[in-house]
Amino acid sequence: MILALTPVNLGDATDWRNCVAAARAVAEPHGASVGAVLVGGTAEDAQAALMAGADKIWLLSDAALAEQIDPAQFAALFADALALPDLSGFRLALLPVGGVGDAIAASLAAKLNAALLGFCISVRLTETGVTAERPAYGGRACLQVTANGPCLASMRVAETEKGAETGTVETLILNTDLPPAPPISRRDSGVQNASLDGAKIVVSGGRGIGGPEGFAQLADLAAVLGGALAGSLPSVDAGWVPVARQVGQSGKFVTPHVYVAVGISGTPQHMAGISLHTRIVAINKEQDADIFRFAEIGLVGEWQQVIPALLEKLTEKNECMRKAGS
Repeated sequence: MILALTPVNLGDATDWRNCVAAARAVAEPHGASVGAVLVGGTAEDAQAALMAGADKIWLLSDAALAEQIDPAQFAALFADALALPDLSGFRLALLPVGGVGDAIAASLAAKLNAALLGFCISVRLTETGVTAERPAYGGRACLQVTANGPCLASMRVAETEKGAETGTVETLILNTDLPPAPPISRRDSGVQNASLDGAKIVVSGGRGIGGPEGFAQLADLAAVLGGALAGSLPSVDAGWVPVARQVGQSGKFVTPHVYVAVGISGTPQHMAGISLHTRIVAINKEQDADIFRFAEIGLVGEWQQVIPALLEKLTEKNECMRKAGS
């Protein structure tokens, strides 16, 4: 059995459903079954997991689980669940793509003495374990990794295949000795733009933007598009965009449908933070910038001319649509 281990209270519901679909993509060529262990799931979530490709669902809960997402608590809960007879002896378990899934996988691998494969492009079963392909250097290279015994990984599939509408659903209520959740203090960041988590469109700026005035225009563009604002490491270091909005190897991993890169050169460190399935639109004054190698649409030009013109056209279009609908 291939397992999908996932909380259901992530930023975007498609994250955990895609985890189940990825498990199905690995299992199907080998005729293996798929089990989904959902923390905090409901009957509706179980139905969604069945449609995503699971054969059996375990709805997992614990009264001591904190309200906020805490990877250490989820790892402890999954470790107890995987000790149960129906779930023990697994060969491969997939977790959601992203920072939360990575943190859970790292802690869980240590508890189970399992091989940690990280984010993979593809995974296939072998007689004793798995063989996986992992992206490296921002997608410029691919590494092949073979591991025996239980393995933990994450993988994203391009499309969610529809599974059966019926299957087995079991409720598990555990009394795990969970580690205390760290205290959280909240403050207003002053940033009004949408969150990067689960954003379908991301507008991101780099060193080429040159200052906070440019990022103010990018924030306006993101708002018009209904997307989120982001930045590269140099723009974060310069203080033009908050560190919580940094995309890249040392920042967040994002999976939008469209990523608008403005004034970004396209270093491997930055590209490592963007899903391979994301469509990139690049705007850069340097025609030989590496970002154009990854972009489906590229525009060579000064952002000071392109962004205001784009904002004007999009604003006009939105106003026409608003009037047409009223």
